[in-house]
Amino acid sequence: MLNRNTLLLVFVYFLLILTSNTAMSKEKVSIFPDNDLWMQDCPECKSDTGISQKTFNEIIDAANDIYQPIAEANNETLTINKNWSDSTVNANCYRGNGGVEINMYGGLARREEIVAEGFVLVLCHELSHAYGGAPYIRPTTKMSAEGQADYMATKDCAKKVFKKLNPPGLSLAPTKYIGEACKYNHVCVSSLVGGMSLGNLLSTLSQDAAPDYETPDPTIVPKTLLSYPATTQCRLDSYHNGALGKDRPLCWFKP
Repeated sequence: MLNRNTLLLVFVYFLLILTSNTAMSKEKVSIFPDNDLWMQDCPECKSDTGISQKTFNEIIDAANDIYQPIAEANNETLTINKNWSDSTVNANCYRGNGGVEINMYGGLARREEIVAEGFVLVLCHELSHAYGGAPYIRPTTKMSAEGQADYMATKDCAKKVFKKLNPPGLSLAPTKYIGEACKYNHVCVSSLVGGMSLGNLLSTLSQDAAPDYETPDPTIVPKTLLSYPATTQCRLDSYHNGALGKDRPLCWFKP
């Protein structure tokens, strides 16, 4: 028969296992690696770069309206936090304990590289981590891999958000290639303009050369990458292929 001290140790042991499993069930993913670009932010400064707080809120509200029913159908809650005063240059998504929580930051929205269409893609990237399907980083949490989140951001999510927002114009003039590739479809053009915006920020973060839709990454991976694709160009290729309804690029995806 076990004495009181032994029973207490057994109880503590199982409590630690339960706590560990609960912690493991909540996973965080971000669109960019951790960085120090927050040091360049000035929330109080008047600037013509980035997007306004009004646009920041409108984009988040539109996406939230679209995805709340999807979260409910998945038997979980969805919370998108508007952290306008936070200088973080990133966005992240958590899933665990019956809910999905996404954080969007003013530091990202105020970056000179980010236009409204690019901010839509960032939010769609995070929503696609939660609802973009396989391949998953870990099957237990069903959080889509980084490349999959990039791909589904334009293949599915951004199309819904741009249709709901119905913007009258574009933040950046599309290149001839974008116009012709999209056959001048406004939603497609908006997605590729957003991809250009994100590609510019990604090149700042990685110090890679600016990517270009007309020079896709020729890499063919031996197995599917679940973390960040190796190059900024590869990530741009995912935005491109998703918007145009093409297959996932082979620079991160192994069929």
